[in-house]
Amino acid sequence: MAGTAPPDVVELWDWLLGPGERHDSEAHRKGTRELLQVQQGTLVVEVGPERYDLRVGDALSFHGDAVHAYVNATDVSARFSLTVFEPTVGATHRTEFPDA
Repeated sequence: MAGTAPPDVVELWDWLLGPGERHDSEAHRKGTRELLQVQQGTLVVEVGPERYDLRVGDALSFHGDAVHAYVNATDVSARFSLTVFEPTVGATHRTEFPDA
């Protein structure tokens, strides 16, 4: 839905996960944090070996720098809002200085 520019990127998502769908995500950059709230249906969030079963109104904050997944194991769509904060994305060190 919206996002900010580097180096500290924040993304806002409105996500609909259909019945039986699963979205696997690789670990993001170190320091990444994710926050979500379930708006419709139920959602399972797997973060490394941990599993969180969430219902409408439940919210979760977790470290996104670990392998994680969003799972809808039901026959009804799940909708959730998701905010992802990835620090220092695209930050680089310059070794050359223009016009120096």
